[in-house]
Amino acid sequence: MAGKYKVLQMSNGDLTKERQEAKLHAELMAKDGIPKLQVTPPNHLDPVAKQEYKRIIESLGTLPLRNLDRAELENYCTWYSVYKNTSVNMKLALKSGDQDEYYAYINILNKATANIKSLASDLGLNVNSRMQMSMPKTEAQKNDSIIDTFG
Repeated sequence: MAGKYKVLQMSNGDLTKERQEAKLHAELMAKDGIPKLQVTPPNHLDPVAKQEYKRIIESLGTLPLRNLDRAELENYCTWYSVYKNTSVNMKLALKSGDQDEYYAYINILNKATANIKSLASDLGLNVNSRMQMSMPKTEAQKNDSIIDTFG
């Protein structure tokens, strides 16, 4: 299975001119050739997910998210809602003294957290993924072979 797509600036393989041009074209299409995300949250999201959708849409800036990424963004917002609601329910279970229910919520919280982290990374919503998207190549990354690197 192939790895995640790397933008041309971050590619460190031996790319032909044609392959470089194809990657550049793909990056431009990802930014400009596809309709933008809708600004209003979809109706099927619950109130917490809608609030998160609005927060993210306002903060997107120049990230290349487009309408094709909508399902992934909706998934992120839904899992965020699960996380928030589970946190509230955990507190209630703790107050009522129901330890079994409390530990069940911990499992749900763990799953929600893992999904949020994964989706946030894919969407460029965390610091590491944004830095990786915008990191210019260094001279060490530009070397084409191990012989060039180590002599």
